[in-house]
Amino acid sequence: MWPATGSACAVTAVMVAAQRVHGGAHYPTDVAAGAAIGLGSATLVRAVPRLVRRLVL
Repeated sequence: MWPATGSACAVTAVMVAAQRVHGGAHYPTDVAAGAAIGLGSATLVRAVPRLVRRLVL
């Protein structure tokens, strides 16, 4: 909905992810899996209202 806000959040998320890998708290695969889950969840959240409208109408 708000591309500028999404970009700001994405920059912050990438910085935190890089810090977690660099600091040894997570493996790169952990971060990649978390990113995939987050992107998948965001896609579903954005798609559900349209899907519900199609089913109801």
